[in-house]
Amino acid sequence: MGQEINHPNTTLDGEDGPIDTRIAVSLLTETTERASRQFDAWPPYLLFIGAMIFLLAFGAAWTSVRGQHPYVGPSGGALAVLYGGILAWILAVSVVVGRASSGVRGASVRQRKYRSGLVAVILAYSIFQGALYHAGASHAIVYGVYPASVPWLFAGTVFLTIGVIREQFPLIGIGIVVITIGLVGAFSGPVTAWLVSGIGLAVVLTSFAAVRVVQRRS
Repeated sequence: MGQEINHPNTTLDGEDGPIDTRIAVSLLTETTERASRQFDAWPPYLLFIGAMIFLLAFGAAWTSVRGQHPYVGPSGGALAVLYGGILAWILAVSVVVGRASSGVRGASVRQRKYRSGLVAVILAYSIFQGALYHAGASHAIVYGVYPASVPWLFAGTVFLTIGVIREQFPLIGIGIVVITIGLVGAFSGPVTAWLVSGIGLAVVLTSFAAVRVVQRRS
């Protein structure tokens, strides 16, 4: 009759005892926030850096072609700044996205694999530039309007298509804006097209970064 009754331990010290609800909620919130930061493939700082790189890169191309009569295209130094800056940002994006997706398996990884196919399309666009030159197109087209504007028509179409398929209005909006940048640049001529692309892409990335900041704070 003198049997002792053992009450369950309500602290975290007991292996079989229940965990306090407030502690569980706190741990869950902390873990969720940590995971959100870890798997955020597009942190605001990366977008701000991209905005500056695109502005400076396309600004260098615009500076080198300004006042050319006849138009011959950006100088070798300007092209080195242009493609070097863009390549550096792409590598930075790859590193950040790679770290964010490290250890992730399943559908989230498969959704990213389609992006590798876009590389082949980009290469095709570059080869098509050589075809334009071979066909006798002017330097204003081959080394001006085409490289400064056409890539954004392609990129905007990709964003717009993915946004429509997924029914994600932010992607649709980005696609429409990027397509508009390409069209405005194409009608602006071979010289101004570089400036339009640089300013337009910088505005898009800066706006996207501002939205990400607001989303994180909320």
